[in-house]
Amino acid sequence: MLEPVLITTDLDRTLIFSPRATAQLGGALPADPVESAHDGQASGELSHAARDALLALPRDVWICVATSRSQARLARLRLPFPARYSIAANGGLVHADGARNPDWAARTVRLLAGAAPAAEVRAVFADCGGGEWLERFGDEDEMCCLAIVSRDRLTAGHFADLAARCVELGWEASLTGRKLYAFPAGFGKERAAAFVAEMVARETGAEPLLLAAGDSEHDRLMLAEANLAWVPAGSELAEAPPGGAVTVTRQPGHAAAAQIAKDWLAVCLSNRAEARTSRSAVRGVDAGNSTGR
Repeated sequence: MLEPVLITTDLDRTLIFSPRATAQLGGALPADPVESAHDGQASGELSHAARDALLALPRDVWICVATSRSQARLARLRLPFPARYSIAANGGLVHADGARNPDWAARTVRLLAGAAPAAEVRAVFADCGGGEWLERFGDEDEMCCLAIVSRDRLTAGHFADLAARCVELGWEASLTGRKLYAFPAGFGKERAAAFVAEMVARETGAEPLLLAAGDSEHDRLMLAEANLAWVPAGSELAEAPPGGAVTVTRQPGHAAAAQIAKDWLAVCLSNRAEARTSRSAVRGVDAGNSTGR
């Protein structure tokens, strides 16, 4: 039996990179835009090498994109490869075949009911010295508070105060680069990824081989729970990778995404080759038993 494969991957600075990130990290490769800013300029790009490897994956490999983006920001992307599942808002949303999963949606409703409204969290962002370090807010969203900050001005004390006040409101704050996030307690990509893996297991009748990739602390537990995981060089996680079978890529940026996607393809093709060999061996045994009779 062919072992199912589920690939759960972060997007920003793992598979796709803004021109700014490419200039900062290096590893540039020919790429096409998958997201545009309001002025029409590319704000997210996917390399040709990563795209081609993703499109070459066998059709029975499941891809789940897992992002901290809100659903609205995820919808802005025009990904050229099929992703049957998607996780948004750091695990707050799970979609399958473009439709929100009702069981996961019910769980999220319960978590939101136990937390303060997002508007109160944005007010905390503004109150905790935000005049000094807060550059702008992201889109308003009921399950994802995002702000772009000046890391030079956001002190450890400011963040500790803000994080403590978020906890009082039933939210958890995190800082990734210049992005300050807060999500309701109980969210987490790793929880949503485990739920998706259960759906794949029910459909296929077998536990899937779990492949994962990510660059930030939001991805750490998701990567630690995968069978094989990849971290881009030059990323937050590259400095202290999660435990388990984790590969840190040789180069950063688009070159990292290309290596990750090519490695996925190699694993999936090897998985299929092993299955064919196993089936051939079984047929050989059956034929031998038949001859013996």
